[in-house]
Amino acid sequence: MELRGTVRFRFRSPEHDVDVLLEGDAGWVNGIREELGLSGDLGVLQPLAARLVEPNEPNPESAMGEVDEEMFEEMPLPEEAVLPGPPPDPSRIPSVVRVIGSLDVDSGVAELGGRERSDPDIDVIIEILEELEDEVEPLSDNMSGDPMAEAWIQLILTLVVREHGHTSLPLSSIERALEGRINREGAELETFLYRLWTMGRLERIHGGAEIQYAPNPSWLELR
Repeated sequence: MELRGTVRFRFRSPEHDVDVLLEGDAGWVNGIREELGLSGDLGVLQPLAARLVEPNEPNPESAMGEVDEEMFEEMPLPEEAVLPGPPPDPSRIPSVVRVIGSLDVDSGVAELGGRERSDPDIDVIIEILEELEDEVEPLSDNMSGDPMAEAWIQLILTLVVREHGHTSLPLSSIERALEGRINREGAELETFLYRLWTMGRLERIHGGAEIQYAPNPSWLELR
């Protein structure tokens, strides 16, 4: 049996800074995998619009039958489309000249009614977590293996995003906020966050003093 149709292949190796994503016809994807040395059990192959067939099974014909290429060659080209209205006049478009780097994004967001960006105060976040401690429930999705720990991490990153306007939090800040709330710390916590990243629920941000983690927006809505 072989897979035919559209598939997606993903291979990640953070240790070697490798992230491969291929999407297309199964034959083409498998050919590229062989060229890259990623055939066999390496990576994850996901069928999108594919099915298993016998190797000798012919490809299904189009419902329209064979297409006569000469028919398209004989068809006359359509006349050049004419847009309605007068021709565009670039001189009537007002120019906005701004020095590079002078745009104040924060004030612009404030004028539109958005929250101002502020640095997360872990002490304040810890106080909020203490107030909500009795309300935190494990997530219904148990794919991570520890739905209660995942629920706490989700709550912390929700506060960071919605209350402070930040998109990520350093590992040390997450560990400090979680202290005494889950049975994971140090390397074990880092391994758990790495697992959430491989599941697509978090993003790892490299650079600066330490690795930071940002939540996937759809994961913040998970209950």
